[in-house]
Amino acid sequence: MKQKLDRTPQGMFVLMRRHPYLLTFFICALLLPFGYADRAKITTGSCIYLGLATFIIAAAAIFLFNLGKDLKEKLLLTGITALCATACMMIIGYVENKAVAVAFVALALTIAAAFFLRINNAISDTAIIALLILLGIAIRFVYVLYTGSGDRQHDVGFWNHTWGHANYIEYWYKNGLKLPDFDVRMVWQYYHPPFHHWLMALLLKLLTALGVEYLTACEALQMLPMLYSSLSMIVAYRIFRLVKLEGKPLMAPMAIMCFHPTFILFAGEFNNDILLFLLVMSSIMWGLRWYREPVMKNIIPLALCIGLGMMTKLSGWMVAPAVAFLFLCVLIRNIKKPGKYIGQYVVFGIICVPLGVWWQVRNLIKFKVPLTYVPLLSDQDPIYGGNLSVTERLFNFGGQQLTYVYDAFTAYGSPYNEFNPTLGLLKTAMFDEGTNSITAEHFPQIAVTAPIMYWLSVILAVLCLGCFIYMLVKKSDNINGAERVYFALLFGVQFVSYYMFAFAYPFTCTYNIRYAMPLIPLCVMGMGFVLQKTKESKKAPVKWFRYLLYALTTAFCAMSYIVYTQIGTSM
Repeated sequence: MKQKLDRTPQGMFVLMRRHPYLLTFFICALLLPFGYADRAKITTGSCIYLGLATFIIAAAAIFLFNLGKDLKEKLLLTGITALCATACMMIIGYVENKAVAVAFVALALTIAAAFFLRINNAISDTAIIALLILLGIAIRFVYVLYTGSGDRQHDVGFWNHTWGHANYIEYWYKNGLKLPDFDVRMVWQYYHPPFHHWLMALLLKLLTALGVEYLTACEALQMLPMLYSSLSMIVAYRIFRLVKLEGKPLMAPMAIMCFHPTFILFAGEFNNDILLFLLVMSSIMWGLRWYREPVMKNIIPLALCIGLGMMTKLSGWMVAPAVAFLFLCVLIRNIKKPGKYIGQYVVFGIICVPLGVWWQVRNLIKFKVPLTYVPLLSDQDPIYGGNLSVTERLFNFGGQQLTYVYDAFTAYGSPYNEFNPTLGLLKTAMFDEGTNSITAEHFPQIAVTAPIMYWLSVILAVLCLGCFIYMLVKKSDNINGAERVYFALLFGVQFVSYYMFAFAYPFTCTYNIRYAMPLIPLCVMGMGFVLQKTKESKKAPVKWFRYLLYALTTAFCAMSYIVYTQIGTSM
């Protein structure tokens, strides 16, 4: 029987929870024409467009979800909505710095929405999570607005150029699905599997076919990484719900996922890291779903996510050992009737393996490119750190490393070259690295706020790591023993792989959170687990520790929003 739509204020958030991926896609698509993701192109017309679209959606929600006691109150709310939309778009339209104006308007609207829900007794956990996600999308969009296609990128190069991710996207744009007839090592970044670049080229084709000027369309491609980063919040939410987080213990890790600088930064990146992260997170989610309900409808999405993850970047394989462990557990549990599960594993392999390795195998056969090929840098490069001992690289935390909170590259104004992979992980998670690095030298306006955010993040990282370890060893109704091993393997493979990569390629640019992004949601999930496990405890030390985690999370998220708004004040 078809379920009727819940036409109450709470029904609006239930609908958002049921269809979050579609709604997120719709929001990002709605924002796409708003200046084509470039603050220099925001016009009065685009502001009117956004204001009108926002008003239509809000007015529809008022009547669809019965916001207001009677028709008179509904019309009053519609009028207030129209005035708010007009005022907000006038502010954005007339303020010179559009990106910063969007940040303030989004924050004001979120506070107003929360206040409205509160006075109407419609506030709930679902509503708060929805508002956090919407504000998370807003700060990502703000970052995209003030970040051009040549700003803070990883190996992107330039449009109409001869190398880098931008040129790789242009190759597929110009040649369709025609595979390169040359050794992919000859052009920088062409060795990457093409899934991300195919999607970017497809959007570029669509925009130019609609008459958008080529370079403007290239700039607008940032909306795809922004979409991936926004969808990652939804996937994280689904994982946290699978491990039975709820209430404030769910809100705290979700807030970090919404406002963590890593996911803001990579919302504006043209390379393939954020799509890989989305697919790895989706693999983690579907792996857990399949383990709890081992049927074909769950193993097919799992196979697609891992296969497409590897077709985005080969390191998508890192979720495979943990998933293989779950496969083994289910097989042993059903060893007397294994046929059903062996059949599922065969289907998994038929889908996942070809998707995951066809690019590497093809290049190996045609051009003798090693399956795990990574371009090498010279050991004469100033950022080479292989001449330092392992002990020094792992355990030296002294000197300027603690006073200089940004990732250090002397070529870009820093006092030294970062050589400690652990500090590189923590610093790039906040500010990225190299030419991409956000520093007080480049942005003097963050000289006070950025260090505060960084040290809050360090304290949180240590505490969340401890919480995650506690989650792995403490028995709970949230996850069983096999699921604890699953999460331990996910963390362990990412963690060990990061350090092995850092020592195999000992360059400052290697010490980057982009090679270990799944560690963030895993650790904050551990924090949520501890908050939930201890929420009924009246013991003073436990209670104060809980308060400390909530206070640190709130302060960190607020500082992240402030810092990444401040950066946009540089025109």
